[in-house]
Amino acid sequence: MRRALLVLVLLDAAAGAAGHQDPPFSAPALRGSMALPPTRVIVLGVWHLNGADPAFRTEWLAPVLCRLRAFRPDAVLTEAMPGEQLEMLDAFKARHGDAGQYGGPTLRIAREAQGALRLGPAEALVQADALAAAHPRTPAERRWLAALFAAAAEPFSAVVQWMRLAAGERVGGNGVSEALAKDLGRLAAGRGELASVAARTAADTGLERVYGAGDHSNDVARPADDAFAAAVAASPGQKALFNHDTPAFRAHPADRVRLATEPEAMQRFRWANSDRFGRLDADAQWFSQVRSRTMGRTGRQSVAAWEAQNMHMATVVREVTAAIPGGRALLVVGAAHKPFVESYLRQLADVEVVSSAAMLDARPAGCGG
Repeated sequence: MRRALLVLVLLDAAAGAAGHQDPPFSAPALRGSMALPPTRVIVLGVWHLNGADPAFRTEWLAPVLCRLRAFRPDAVLTEAMPGEQLEMLDAFKARHGDAGQYGGPTLRIAREAQGALRLGPAEALVQADALAAAHPRTPAERRWLAALFAAAAEPFSAVVQWMRLAAGERVGGNGVSEALAKDLGRLAAGRGELASVAARTAADTGLERVYGAGDHSNDVARPADDAFAAAVAASPGQKALFNHDTPAFRAHPADRVRLATEPEAMQRFRWANSDRFGRLDADAQWFSQVRSRTMGRTGRQSVAAWEAQNMHMATVVREVTAAIPGGRALLVVGAAHKPFVESYLRQLADVEVVSSAAMLDARPAGCGG
C-alpha cells in the first residue's frame, strides 16, 4: 500500500511539473526587452519585369519608387545571387551544373573586369567594400568602384555607382573599359527590377551598393527535371494551379494584368503584395504539391528545395541587417518568395516585418498613384 501511495505521489508531482513547464523558446519574444528598436524590413514582391508586356515603361514605377524613397532603407537587397555564390557555383560546376544558366552575363562582365584590373573576385570585393565604406565622392572614385564591383561579380552594385554619376560622367576610364561602360549603361537602362527598382532605390537614397540574397546552391536538393515533369503530368489540375488558372485567381482581375498601361503597374504591385495573393500563390504552387498523392515524394522534394532557398534569403537579410541595428532594409524579390521569406524573418529576434501592402497604400507627400 505504501509503495502504491508513493507511486501516486510521484505521478501527481510529475503531472504538476508538466503543467508548469516553461514555455518553449521564442526569439521574437525577446523584442520587448531590446535596448534598441527592432530592424524594420520590407519585402517587396514583384513580377519579374523583364517579362512584362512590351508596352511596359519603367517610368510607370514612379509611384512605387517614391514610396520606397519615403521608407529610406539603409540597405537594399535583391533576388540576384551574390557574386561570391556565383563564383562558387562556377568553381563547383561539376556538382551544381553550369552557373551560366543563372548568371551568364554577370560572369562574362566579371571575367572581363577581372582581366582589366588584374584582380580576382575576392580581392575586388575587399577593395570595393573598403572604398564604399569611405563614401566615394569624385566621379573617378565612383567609376573605379563600379569597376571593382563588376570584377566581384556584383554588376548591380556597379550599376548603383553608374546611376549616381552625372550623365556626362558615365564614360570609360578609372578602371572602366569602354565595353564595361556600355554594359553598365545597358543594365542601368533595363526594365528588370534589379535595376529599375532595387538599384534605382539604392542610388536615389544615397546608398553605395545592393546585396544579392538569391540562392541556387540548394538546387542539388531539387528533384530531377524529368521526374518532376512526369509527376506533374500525372497530377490532374497541377498545371492549372501553377498557372493560376483557378476560380480563386480568376476572381482577381489584377492577377491577369500584363502591365500594358500605366495604371496597371500600381494595381499589379498592390496585388502581388497583398496577403490574399501570398496565401493563394503559396497554396497553388507549393502546398498543393505536398497534398498531392501523385506528386508524392517528388513534390515533397520540390517544396523542401523551395523552402531552403527562401530560408537562405532570410539568412542573407539577417546578415546584412546586422550592420544596421534599428535601421531599415528593403528586399526586392519575386512575389512567390515573399510570403515564405516574411514568415522566416518573423521568427528572428531583431526583425520587424513591415507591411509592403501598407507601404504601397500609403500616400507620402509628393507620391501619386
